[in-house]
Amino acid sequence: MRRLARLGAFVASLLVLSSSLPAPQAQDSPILAAMRDELKRSMTELRLKDEPAPYYIDYEIADVSTLRVVARLGGVLDETVAHTRTLQVDVRVGDYAFDSSRFVIQNRPGGNGTVIAPLDDDYDALRRQIWLATDAAYKRAVGVFARKRAAFQNRTGVEQIPDLSRETPVETVRPATGTGASRGTWVERAQQLSAVFASSPAIETSDVWATETRGMRYYVNSEGFTTIAPVQLADLRVTAEAQADDSMVVRDGFSLVEKRLEDLPPMPALIARTREVADRVTARRSAPVGEEFTGPVLLEGQASAEFITQTLVPLMLARRPADSDNPRFAQAQGQGTPFLRRIGLRVLSDAFSISDTPSLSEYGGRPVPGAYQVDDEGVQPRDVNLVDKGRLLTLLTSRTPQKNLLQSNGHNRAGVQAGVFQMQSAQAVPASELKSKYLDLLRAQDKTFGYIVRGIANPNEIAVGGGQGGPFILEAVKVTLDGKEQSVRGLRFGAVTPAAFRDLAEASQERTLYSYRGGAAVAVSVIVPSLMFEELEIQKVTDVLQKPPIVPSPPRE
Repeated sequence: MRRLARLGAFVASLLVLSSSLPAPQAQDSPILAAMRDELKRSMTELRLKDEPAPYYIDYEIADVSTLRVVARLGGVLDETVAHTRTLQVDVRVGDYAFDSSRFVIQNRPGGNGTVIAPLDDDYDALRRQIWLATDAAYKRAVGVFARKRAAFQNRTGVEQIPDLSRETPVETVRPATGTGASRGTWVERAQQLSAVFASSPAIETSDVWATETRGMRYYVNSEGFTTIAPVQLADLRVTAEAQADDSMVVRDGFSLVEKRLEDLPPMPALIARTREVADRVTARRSAPVGEEFTGPVLLEGQASAEFITQTLVPLMLARRPADSDNPRFAQAQGQGTPFLRRIGLRVLSDAFSISDTPSLSEYGGRPVPGAYQVDDEGVQPRDVNLVDKGRLLTLLTSRTPQKNLLQSNGHNRAGVQAGVFQMQSAQAVPASELKSKYLDLLRAQDKTFGYIVRGIANPNEIAVGGGQGGPFILEAVKVTLDGKEQSVRGLRFGAVTPAAFRDLAEASQERTLYSYRGGAAVAVSVIVPSLMFEELEIQKVTDVLQKPPIVPSPPRE
């Protein structure tokens, strides 16, 4: 009994001691240990005979869980919870000035791919997977480097821009975010929202999607960068379609992107907004098709934010196209931003300024999903003034240098992306005055009518009509000089050139916060006013019309 008592006291003392020890930290995880150890070994030993050794290696492991619920007319179509770990390896040979990156070989896959990593926290299994992926990436880099070097030896007059910028190594460690959204709660909510469309027999197709991705991202590279940061992204998407009597499809919907599903508005507000979608789609079936138009256009609220997202934000991203052994093939892969050559020149009206502020985590009492603390390359982002008094100052950059933009300002997130893109005017007026100013502008240009646009489709979330051109218009009214409005359908913007922004006429004091997905787990936020353009082109949609169903939709009793 005495032995048992002494043993019990010893065990109790161990429990007290263990409870006083600090909890394991993310820095102590087998994931990070495996990454660091294999990185050190690869930089020391990885080399083929008579071939260059790597000068740079980085590893990234994304350990995330994703909840997805899809519902239609009150029924659940999909309900999935998945846990995944993915590994990305980047191995480069050469040096900072000229390396194996950014080179595409025609008819052959290039770059460093993504592979599945073990889900268990097994140090040996993780390290083995990293070893295999590193070996394959190095061999591929050696082959690409030889082809790239041979291709450039035959070129003259090519301005040499470095392939990778030198940056000061930073260690960024952020805590995990806790548990995700309740699966049962969001199954029920998706069902409730989708059931709203069941009472609208004119609507032929509708869906409600609720998704949330949550987890951790681990990143290390051979320069000493280390990142341990949470991954958070959630969105709710509601879409609906109907067919007009002339067979044209009319569409509407909305998408709300947040860090967490809990950050979405309360259910009564979501139900009310879903009912508005149903009502608009039903009413728009009988609306006339709009007329083509070139002249002043007023964009309000969400339409202004989505328009800027699709047309202006991409111009502010310093994206450098890849090189190739076939220059024509490289040109076909895409061009860099046209604003790269306009730094220092006027790109907007004089009253306008633009900035990107990843540090802004709250706006108008709401969380800002686009705010972030470290980018994909381990660089901590800077708030950047992009345009001042209409003149372009700089662009958003990554560690891939551009002419006259040789350093990163921390904006690589699944490619160069904005974070919190803000636009404002020093001469802004109250939103209530914009319509009267718009009518004055129509009279000054001898127009008999104009368009006020209040909804634009995100093409990644709402299927849009056919034809080439600019953003697809979901909601627009034709307004005559006496101020009367008539809802119209079947319109989209023509091609929007960069020059259009130099003729911005007015902006509202009030601004709209709008967020969208910039990648698999990346949110981008824009905060912009309602805008009045002096001249934009609006075209009719050229849909391929399908005949309506022979038998009408089943009755709902």
